[in-house]
Amino acid sequence: MVRLLTLCVLLASPATADVEGYGHMMDWGYGYGVGAMFGPVLWLLVLGLIVAGLIWLVRRLEHVPPGSQTSSALAELDMRLAKGEMDVEEYATRKKALSS
Repeated sequence: MVRLLTLCVLLASPATADVEGYGHMMDWGYGYGVGAMFGPVLWLLVLGLIVAGLIWLVRRLEHVPPGSQTSSALAELDMRLAKGEMDVEEYATRKKALSS
């Protein structure tokens, strides 16, 4: 019984330590302590990591495989030939340059 009473007194002592009410928060300088100084820095770091992650994800999703760049260039070359913007000789030399 004495052990139970001692345990109850020890656990209740932090609650009864502040006899004037919630004044214990005022001893920390109205929140302008170390936590208030580094809190915004921490949030900026978290926000920066989120933005960097989103940028990485978008770039990863937009990544074009190496083979598709050549095929889109060939498609553009075919389109220019079809429109008559270049002659057959120029088309052949550019197609050969793109294929190599």
